[in-house]
Amino acid sequence: MNHFCIIIDSQRGHSRLDRCLEAVTHAINTINSPVDIIVLVDKIRTRCTVLAERHNAQLLERCGGTRGQRYNVCANRTQANTLIFIDPLVELPAGWLAWAERAMFERSWDAVALTMIGTMKLSWLSRFLSAGSDTLALSVKRQWFERVGGFDVEREQGIESDFLLRLVACHARVLNQTPEVSRTTSRELHR
Repeated sequence: MNHFCIIIDSQRGHSRLDRCLEAVTHAINTINSPVDIIVLVDKIRTRCTVLAERHNAQLLERCGGTRGQRYNVCANRTQANTLIFIDPLVELPAGWLAWAERAMFERSWDAVALTMIGTMKLSWLSRFLSAGSDTLALSVKRQWFERVGGFDVEREQGIESDFLLRLVACHARVLNQTPEVSRTTSRELHR
């Protein structure tokens, strides 16, 4: 059985964490596989504890300096065979997780990235996303995560883009989609 672990680094979207966890909880209800949620926080506070309990998430105080280091530490703490890294700044389309699961396990993709195309970027969001960091969610099979050595521990920005380039260089099958395409595809899943 497929086992997913969703990892959310709240540093970039602390104020939007509740909305992000709501979307994740809804997405989890669209699949039958077990899903763990890990939320990286600066410091475990009452608000975060309440959110974690409400959404059945595990809180983990940040360890490591860069985003690449933090994500790698989280990935190494779970035994899930599929790792999903989500940017909390944006709400994912409701059917994205079911779509990613189907793409990876029925159609044999090794990684699935949900990216924002330039015309879809909101101006306020562009301030937070640097060039090359338009990945809203990244789902990857653990074996491929380990094969390429995880995220670059020296990087804070653009870690998903760098990771995807290394996957492609190692001949992984990477599917890159936009939110609009995954919304359309998720409607097709429910037919």
